[in-house]
Amino acid sequence: MSRIRLIASSDDYLLELRMVKAVAEVCAELGGEVEPEPQSDEASPESVATELVSPSLFAAERVLVIPDVRVWVDGAAPAGPKPPRETPPDPQPLVQVLAEGVPEGMGLVMGAWCGRKPSGPLVDAVNEAGIFEWIPLPPPPKPWEDALLSNEQRQVLEGVLQRTAEGVVFSPRATLLLLERLGFAPRLLIQEVRKLAGAAAGAEVDEALVRRLTFPRERSLEVVRDAVLERRLAPLLDLIAAASSGAPVNDWHGQRLEPGGLAQILVSQVTNLLHQMLYLRQFAEAAGIAAEMAPETTSRNGWYNRHFKSALAPKLLERLKDDAPSPLFRPKAKPPTPFSLSGLFAGAGHYTTAELTAAVVAASRVEEGIRGEHFPLESLTVWFSGFMGGARETR
Repeated sequence: MSRIRLIASSDDYLLELRMVKAVAEVCAELGGEVEPEPQSDEASPESVATELVSPSLFAAERVLVIPDVRVWVDGAAPAGPKPPRETPPDPQPLVQVLAEGVPEGMGLVMGAWCGRKPSGPLVDAVNEAGIFEWIPLPPPPKPWEDALLSNEQRQVLEGVLQRTAEGVVFSPRATLLLLERLGFAPRLLIQEVRKLAGAAAGAEVDEALVRRLTFPRERSLEVVRDAVLERRLAPLLDLIAAASSGAPVNDWHGQRLEPGGLAQILVSQVTNLLHQMLYLRQFAEAAGIAAEMAPETTSRNGWYNRHFKSALAPKLLERLKDDAPSPLFRPKAKPPTPFSLSGLFAGAGHYTTAELTAAVVAASRVEEGIRGEHFPLESLTVWFSGFMGGARETR
């Protein structure tokens, strides 16, 4: 650890969370009984430098905290209610003190709310004397849930999860599913973690609990993907029956769907899944790995972590990328993660190539039908039952 910290982010909420933790870490490093000293908005590099080299008659150890030094660095200030000053202050007095060495017993934690990763003399000085942290966010445009998480961004969210869970253990698959489902949404993540931790009642939060509670699945579009991939017809029939009777149906985020909007969304989502599974199955057959899709293989405990994620996914993703564009690698769309690819891979094993081909052909007729003014939802029941009903064919 280090007594000198500079933390920067373009998200004020994540910056605040990390600042709280950093201040606690620095105080603990200096003995644990130190009371942090927030500096006023009028603090300047010169005043902070003076404080750092001035001993106190009342405290042997001190930790100075400056919540936002964005105008002391080069980082393109983000939009917000607190605009930067017209003339940025010269950070040199503080840079010089950091270069010469901060006296023993003194700590400094600074935050910077920036539009991009900052640079400049103060960042360089902190890098030499202590620790500079940049909390990255997905690039625009939003919505963030559509952005592919980088390793750094995933680490940030995992840190938020661990702090919010307060000792409640989340299994690796539960964590992975939760982040995949929410995307880069730290505030929403905190809400969901608290809900899941409370529901677990001291036990481990597992994948099943995440699927059940994040987001509500009953009469929601959230059931569609799993139902198709697992070849379970009942959830889809229940969804259609509910919508036909006028019962409310929710989207993936638990928001109420507009009446009459279900058919188009269902057809689009299921057709997309069929194209992806058919392509993946044909690709696997050509590569000689179709046997890996067998349900008796993919349903084994630990199949994803012990086999697919480490042995199969890296090579498969590389070969799929080389074969782009395809239903799995579309231009300007985020590529599948190993986790989402594992679901499609296992799902394709529940169907034969002939079944998937027939379902795709039937989908084109259904798509034509929903363009009409009076498309009955019951027509979807016939389509779904045609390729999902009954026992799977012998492989």
